[in-house]
Amino acid sequence: MGKAIVLAGGYATRLRPLTLTKPKSLLLILDKPLIDWIVELLVNGGVDNIIFSVYHMADVLINHLKSIFIQLPSSVKIDFIYEEEPLGDAGPLHLVNSRIGLTSTFIVSYGDVFSFINVSDMVKYHRERGGIATIMLTRVEDVSRYGVAVVNSNNKILSFIEKPKPHEAKSNLVNAGMYVFEPEVLNYIPKGKSKLSADVIPKLVEKFDVYGYIYDGFWSDIGVPADYKQTNINVLRIINPQGYLSQTARVEEDVELIPPYYIGERVVIGRGSRIGPNVVVGCNTRIGERVRIFNTITLPKSRVRSGSYIENSIIGEECYIGRWSRISENVIIGDGVSVDDEIYIAPNVVILPYKEIKEDILENGKIIL
Repeated sequence: MGKAIVLAGGYATRLRPLTLTKPKSLLLILDKPLIDWIVELLVNGGVDNIIFSVYHMADVLINHLKSIFIQLPSSVKIDFIYEEEPLGDAGPLHLVNSRIGLTSTFIVSYGDVFSFINVSDMVKYHRERGGIATIMLTRVEDVSRYGVAVVNSNNKILSFIEKPKPHEAKSNLVNAGMYVFEPEVLNYIPKGKSKLSADVIPKLVEKFDVYGYIYDGFWSDIGVPADYKQTNINVLRIINPQGYLSQTARVEEDVELIPPYYIGERVVIGRGSRIGPNVVVGCNTRIGERVRIFNTITLPKSRVRSGSYIENSIIGEECYIGRWSRISENVIIGDGVSVDDEIYIAPNVVILPYKEIKEDILENGKIIL
């Protein structure tokens, strides 16, 4: 296939506090970084040169990508383009072209969306249609966060509007974050910071044949923490609806695991605990006795002590949850937080990374800075 550009430079402010300690594309989906899922799709689709456009926490992301590169087929090459200033999702394409060259059909993928798309099928579709660009489209209920396309019976895009109000949208087909472009597209991208959905696609639709590749499989834009948690749970339901228990995990007596659940490598769960449904327990996590967890993601290397109760929340990496603590629904705890014994945390509380919680948090929705 050739080249694919993965856009992975954004700040992801709406995902804080999870993205205060790592770039968005390194957030874990069932213990596997989101960027790894995307790379796997591209490699399976025949891409042999993946170019990552990076900016925010670039060193962290590059170090991770170098570590997975050795697992890729020897025919696959990776490159990194560092944005010296934020360039949006269109501006980096000029940078890539000037340094590496985009002289044939190429793919552009956002580094923060999850899907099971067949990349080679999308490229084949693009070539059969013969347009200057093909956009991956999917159907959603709330279109207000996305670019919305109207297509004809041949899936040629007739109009494309960025983030219309719901009552103004003429379609529920939205931009799903992957494009197949011909090199001529570069002529219509403004220099400097620019957006594909707002500044480029509407222009292309007006002047050329642009097609929509309609994808009806599972898709998620991981925009806010609730989306991130739900993506984990939905992927779990698809891949392991009966539950997944790593062979290296240790589950003691009288533990009840309620599907779907994901229990990662080297997890320990103490006797009498009840885990699930809709729970992801990241690798190297230790859960004490008589713990109750449901509808929750517990990220790797955390410790949940005996008697604790956690519902519908996200627990960051390397957290400590003390004995007999109660964490109410929709709580988001950043990495490295320590919660003392017998602490109550009210619903919708957000705790930034590396805090010590020594007293109950009784105020609904409070942010602990």
